[in-house]
This record gives sequence, C-alpha cells and structure tokens, in this order.
Amino acid sequence: MKYTTVIGLEIHAELLTKSKVFCGCKNSFGGRVNGNCCPVCAGMPGTLPALNKKAVELAVAAGLSFGCAVSRLTVWDRKNYFYPDLAKAYQISQLYAPVCLGGGLETGGRFIRLTRIHLEEDAGKLTHTRGGTLIDYNRAGVPLIEIVTEPDMRSADEAVEFVENVRRTLVYAGVSDGKMEQGSLRVDANISVMPSGTEKFGTRTEIKNLNSFKFIKKAVEFEAERQAEVLDGGGAVAQETRRYDEASGETFSMRSKEDAHDYRYFPDPDIPPVVISDADVERIKNALPETPSARLKKYAGYGLSVADAGVILENKPVSDFYDACVKAGADPVAAANLIRGEILRRYNASADREQIPVAPADIADALKLAEKSEIDGGGLKTAVGCMYLERKPLSAVLAEKNLFVKEDLSLVSEVVKRVVSENPKAAAQYKEGDAKVLSFFIGQCARALRGGALAQTVRAELERVLNDGD
Repeated sequence: MKYTTVIGLEIHAELLTKSKVFCGCKNSFGGRVNGNCCPVCAGMPGTLPALNKKAVELAVAAGLSFGCAVSRLTVWDRKNYFYPDLAKAYQISQLYAPVCLGGGLETGGRFIRLTRIHLEEDAGKLTHTRGGTLIDYNRAGVPLIEIVTEPDMRSADEAVEFVENVRRTLVYAGVSDGKMEQGSLRVDANISVMPSGTEKFGTRTEIKNLNSFKFIKKAVEFEAERQAEVLDGGGAVAQETRRYDEASGETFSMRSKEDAHDYRYFPDPDIPPVVISDADVERIKNALPETPSARLKKYAGYGLSVADAGVILENKPVSDFYDACVKAGADPVAAANLIRGEILRRYNASADREQIPVAPADIADALKLAEKSEIDGGGLKTAVGCMYLERKPLSAVLAEKNLFVKEDLSLVSEVVKRVVSENPKAAAQYKEGDAKVLSFFIGQCARALRGGALAQTVRAELERVLNDGD
C-alpha cells in the first residue's frame, strides 16, 4: 500500500542572552564543566527564579519574524518529570499561555503553519559512560524557545528545508546563533503515515534531539518506512518516543509517548505573569532587521536567480554586505557575481565570519571602474583581494598595484597581426565559419600583451584583421 508521510516539528532554539533565563549565570557554550552554575540552576532547595527580560523580548522577536500573534499576558508553568538533566525535577515552561501563537513560514511554495512559540529553560547535558552518567549543568537554565508546527509537512526534504528557513530567520533576527553542532538548535520530529488519498492521520511517534539537517532527513525517511512496514505486516504503530542512532541510521524505542497530563502541569507560583504591552511589541518590531524571505523577494527584483540569492542569503554578514554595496551604488547583478566569487571565497576561508573587512563603497567604485573599462577583470579581482586581505582602501590598492589599464593600440595591432600570421590553420578555420577559434586567438594575444589591453579591444582588432585580411 502507498502511504503519505505526515510530519510536525518541535524546534528548540537557545536564545542569545548574556545570562540564563532564571538566574545570573553566564549563557555561553563550552567552558569548564559545571562552571556556569549556581544554586538556582542546580535546583538547590530554597532558591527562587528571577525572569530574564531579554529572553522574553527575544521570544517576542522570534514570533514577530514568523508572523505570530504575541500574547499580551503570558504565564509560566511547571512541567514535572524525574530525570537528572534538571535537578529540581521540573522544567519551567509554558503550556496554557505561551508567548506567541499562530504564524508560519513559506517553504517550497507552501505555507507551513506554526501552532505556538513558548519560552522555557534548557536542560543540562548528560554524558553516559560504562561507569555511570556524568552531568554538566552549564546548559541547565539557558533560555530556550520551542517552535511547534502543525503537521503540515509531507516529506523529509520539505521538513529539512523548513528547518533551514527557520534557522536562517532566527539568525537574521538576532534571536539565536542556530549552531546545530553546538546544540543551539535541536529538532524533535513527530511522524505518522496514512494511506495515500485518505485524510485521517495515523498514530505518531516522536524522534528526539536531531541535531543536523542530514540526520533529520535520514531519521524521518527511516521512521516513515518503518511505520509503513508495520502497517503492511498487519501490525499497529505504537505511540512512543524514539531516538535516532547515527551509526546504524535507524530509530529505536526509548519510552511510551507522554501526553500533557502525564507531566502534571500547574502554574509556577514563583514567577508572576508577564504583561507585554503594545508599545513593547512595536519597539521590538521596529528593531528587527529585514527577514530572509523579504530579502529574497527584493533580490528577485534585482534580477538575481533563486540560486544566486540563496548563496548570498546563507550568511547574514554576506547579505548585509551585499545590501550595503547596492545602497552605495553598485550594480546588483555585478555585485552579486563579485561577492559570490571573490568575497565568499575569502570569507569562507576566514576565521572571522562576523564581518567583511571591505568598504561597500569601494566595491561599488571598483565595479564602476570595471564597467568603464578603466580596469580589467583581472585588475578587479586583484583589487578585491588586496582590499580584503591587506585591509587597504581601493584608492591605495589602485595606486600601489598600478591596476589601471594603459592600452598601446599600435602594440595591440602588432601583436594581433603576428599571432594571426603564426597560426594560419586557425585563421582559415575562422574564415570558414568556426567562430569558436576566436577564443584561441584572444588567449594567445592576452599572453603576449600581459594585461596591456582590454579583452574587448583585442577582440575587435582580431575580428578586423581576420575579416579584412590586412
């Protein structure tokens, strides 16, 4: 039987605050084990939480980026479970009044709906060994938003593309760094299958803690296939929580799937409700940068292909730099081509991925010089390389490297005639209609002139000599 895969996601994103959500401990990745830990995040008796205002503002910023409705009154709940990653045996979260509701994000031409975004504290990190389990509470209490989708996705590829879009949106908004390799962004996937052509969803399973795009795709595909095999064999899919094993590429049962009532949610008595005013929402909204989806539409208006725009949008510093170049007067398509080549090559090789050390106005001026044929393509590349690596302005690079083209037209004519006379067979081919031979002649002349003439000048002289025979 053919089945349709139904996918809903819970995307967990750590927020870019300086301190944790309910205490003053530092919010940073790495460092000494249990070094960023205090009695509050270690769950010591008698300690009280103090809410981080910045975490609430970042949660609101995330919601606005996805078109959510922001709750004007949001409250906190205790999610009770016994597990050593949270020492106090409950997680402070939001069930009944989350900070954001609704919204969504377009992916692959379809709108994927969000159910909610709520704010909560992250759990500690457990390292399982043969001798026992080691606990690092540095991550416990780090502010976290959980982005819950509707079951709108129908393939592993669509799910991966959606997570990529969510991650990019959060990074652009300054909400999260989205570093999956560090655990800043993790995904739980809820998966079920139903006979194709039907509308009733099957029993779902949840795969926990997927931390790469590759593993999301593989886990979803394996689990959908596994469920289909269970149903074809006459069995029933169990509602359960499963984990994905990266080595085997398979999912394994962890425990039966809990429902909300299993966690015995109740209002947290230590944290008062938070009122979010219209003025707060407006202030946060006005501070948000342009979203990736808005930039994609803008780049399409510039004449960029979806692929070229996607390359620029992949890294926010690159997109910001491109926008600044266009604002400085650079031709959008020419700037995109230059950035995709000369700038990105150096950016990707650099240890500093936060900014590009070239003035956008210098890029605009260099492109204008190339357009007016005052420097050639090689000179443009040299100028960009020197500006990037040597941190020098365009004016200094042009003066030091002597990049302006100085054409000696008599020398061009002499070289062209000599190259044509030395290659009579190629000249005959051109006269017989083989226009591709012209590239060979241009290359030979360029080597002889060593940058002393523009390609269009050489080409024009070659065509004159080859056609006229003088």
